[in-house]
Amino acid sequence: MSAPPSRTLLLIGRAWRLEIRQLTTSKLYLITAVLIPLVLASLAHFMFEGTNRDSGPLQIALSAGLMGMWSSTLLGSGNAINRLRFMKVLEPLVGSPTSTFVFALPFALATASMGLYSLLATLLWSTLFFDMPLHLADPGLFVLAVLVTVAALGILGLLLASAFILYPTAQSLANVMEYPVWMLSGVLVPVTALPGPLQEVSRLLAPSWGVKAVLSSADGSPGALRAIGLCALLSAVYAVITLVLLRRFEWLARSSGTLALQ
Repeated sequence: MSAPPSRTLLLIGRAWRLEIRQLTTSKLYLITAVLIPLVLASLAHFMFEGTNRDSGPLQIALSAGLMGMWSSTLLGSGNAINRLRFMKVLEPLVGSPTSTFVFALPFALATASMGLYSLLATLLWSTLFFDMPLHLADPGLFVLAVLVTVAALGILGLLLASAFILYPTAQSLANVMEYPVWMLSGVLVPVTALPGPLQEVSRLLAPSWGVKAVLSSADGSPGALRAIGLCALLSAVYAVITLVLLRRFEWLARSSGTLALQ
């Protein structure tokens, strides 16, 4: 018998708050989420200073913040599953009546929520130290785009973290996904600068549409609403795929006896 929606939402909310507290006690995570985005933003501003590139300071700051958001999401999502395994609570959670997706979702959302700091910090940093004019073309649409992007990053992080239940060493493989997502989502280089086949792959990534929505709503270029809709749609597809994979990986981990291995 499944839990009522109100109880499920309460469980997700409490788990999200607990995970936020856990993340703020990790020095490694704080360095990734707090310091690295500022370093990336500074390097980007110095690199583009005095060049003929058409990328504005606001776009540079947003791109650096989104890079930090994805790094913190990827690191936190993987470490959350491994931390549960290390504390010997992964088995009881998987064996409980609550769906594995329900207790794993708050971890991914918490890491993506913490990544919001990366975005806000790079904007403030660029404004104070690089004289960036902080002007958003559509603040309301910008906030909506950021929230949808946070959800997209969280779901994508959860999709990758689903393999951690079956493979305890999958964190190393997930770390490799940091730079490809940076490249394909358009935060390192414009998607239009990628080869044709990679552009098609980029269109299947929810974060790439989230990045487009954030940048478009910030500088006033067209296509923000369409990008938000596609980002939300792909995130829903990711959620369904993750739900199926979690059930499958959970069954395989039980069958092979690897659920408790470290």
